[in-house]
Amino acid sequence: MKHKFTKYLGRITENLEIGLEDKWIYVHYTKGSIEKTACLLKNENKSEEAYLEAFLDENKVSDEMRKEIKAFFKNGQSHRDKHWNESTNFLMKAVSLNMVFGIAIAISVFAGYKLGDLLDNRYEIYPVFTLIGIFLGIGIGGATVYSLVHKYFQTSQKNEVSEPKAEQNKDYPLIEVSIDEVRKAVRAFSDHLPKGVYRTILVQEDHSIDFNQLAPILGGVPSKKFYMSKETYDLFEETEKQIPIEMDMVQKAVDQYVKDHKEFPMLKFDPQHRVNYYQLLQDHYLKKAPEMQFYLTDLDGLITHIKPKKKNSSLS
Repeated sequence: MKHKFTKYLGRITENLEIGLEDKWIYVHYTKGSIEKTACLLKNENKSEEAYLEAFLDENKVSDEMRKEIKAFFKNGQSHRDKHWNESTNFLMKAVSLNMVFGIAIAISVFAGYKLGDLLDNRYEIYPVFTLIGIFLGIGIGGATVYSLVHKYFQTSQKNEVSEPKAEQNKDYPLIEVSIDEVRKAVRAFSDHLPKGVYRTILVQEDHSIDFNQLAPILGGVPSKKFYMSKETYDLFEETEKQIPIEMDMVQKAVDQYVKDHKEFPMLKFDPQHRVNYYQLLQDHYLKKAPEMQFYLTDLDGLITHIKPKKKNSSLS
């Protein structure tokens, strides 16, 4: 049985797939351009979580991912019990429905047969009314079964749909939140997105965040706007709302430059790793130079608006 875990670290996606078998554990891990695969043989008397610990340490798996894995193993037994209960309930419902359908048809056919037999004996034209009664019973039984099935599935669908609608239509109050609280809410929202869907669905045309989707996590709608870069997922407050616009423009230009030239657009030996706008303008990756200076980070060519700190140099 395989289990997948996904975390979003800025624009870097961290994925871990675990396959649990009787005698071994399959592990496949990716983080940006890093990819590791291992098969761990279970030949000692220790837990599956303990077998994974060395692999997680060796590949420097994030603390957020580790917490989710730990919670998975902790709740493993309850998940198995839940699945067992769901399967049992499904079987019981199926058996119960089949019994109800069978009894409904049997009663209808038997009642039709008895009524037809009674009329045949009275008018002495056997088996005309008996056959009519049997077919009539089959028809009534089928109509009864159809009515029960239709009512059952209609009720199930209403139960499934009613709760999400109530959640969507709920009015949330205005609240005061910090940028760190918004960042945590965005990460929690991302953790439950389906495969292939990214947190950029939260970003509106002006780069502001759509808090209608985050309100259930935050417990309300923030009284002030926050903004997000679609390329790096960095968050900004109202006073910095121009930064994500320029950041996305520069990040796209840097990505295309790296793809074409196999190197970063920066001056060699630049200790601050500043993005060289002249190179991007010369090759038409940018139409105009941004007002703000951006810097290249060590995370797969991501840029940042934060000026790197000077490294302390010591005399030998």
